[in-house]
Amino acid sequence: MPDLPPHWEELLGEAHWQLQWVDKNATWQYMDLMPGVEIPDLAIMQEWASPVIAYPYWPYRMLLPGSFRPAGAIFPWDASGSKIQLSWRAGVDAIFWKELAAAERTSEAAEGRLPWYLDWQRFRELLLTGNISLEVRQNPWLPDWKDIAQRTVQSGFYSSRISPRSHVEMEVEGMGGYWINSSPFVLPIDQEAGSSLILRAATEPDTWVSKDGVLRIARSGWIFME
Repeated sequence: MPDLPPHWEELLGEAHWQLQWVDKNATWQYMDLMPGVEIPDLAIMQEWASPVIAYPYWPYRMLLPGSFRPAGAIFPWDASGSKIQLSWRAGVDAIFWKELAAAERTSEAAEGRLPWYLDWQRFRELLLTGNISLEVRQNPWLPDWKDIAQRTVQSGFYSSRISPRSHVEMEVEGMGGYWINSSPFVLPIDQEAGSSLILRAATEPDTWVSKDGVLRIARSGWIFME
């Protein structure tokens, strides 16, 4: 497992983890782990490139799996001997793999565009150094990977599609303070208490957390839960 970002651990403490992986029968498996519990052996599909996804969550704060962005790995690229090294950047890869596998296929060409055929090493190089925006390189959770996966299955992979979701800047009055974001790549906000927050809001809800509660925000509005 990767280390938690320091600001996550400082505010929320140790995480529970939900592991998701594809077993040797090509079936998704799930396992929940308490903090500090050693990861047991996993039977990974080894005939093709396959993902492991690890969602951190904090049930006592009502932050369930999916509230925060996951870590991940792609076998065999992240394997060394019998160990698989999960990382925050590979969480993007693993989710993109899952979205590619789940995408609707309506043509013979689409049927052949399967996630284990993607050039994962090239994909990773592209996200780090390719001709994509700096903000995506800094926070690769900004694009809509589900939409990119569907379009990739329909007509092939094009790097020009890797761009941030459309968004608006939304003001949340009176909610200033110390906040952490669901992405491990986003630095915390530390503002004067009671000031207004200016946050990025897209169609998909995003999660921000403070010591006082959880803020969910999207273009359609926001909700704060103590």
